[in-house]
Amino acid sequence: MVTRKALVALASAGLVFGSTAAAAAPAAADVRVASPVAEAEGLGGSWAWILALIIAAGVIGVIASDGDEEIPVSP
Repeated sequence: MVTRKALVALASAGLVFGSTAAAAAPAAADVRVASPVAEAEGLGGSWAWILALIIAAGVIGVIASDGDEEIPVSP
């Protein structure tokens, strides 16, 4: 029981002090270089049209497959 408590305390202390040490560490200036993100969030013209056509085809297919078949209902 004491060993379990000691291991839990050691693990939690490691998490607390590890994140604190990582936040306090000086960042090197040339380690990370920024990436261009001008069009990163856009879907793009062709992909948006293709996705819209697939969705439209699915909706039309569901509507077309809905037949006027009589479903038996018990009285």
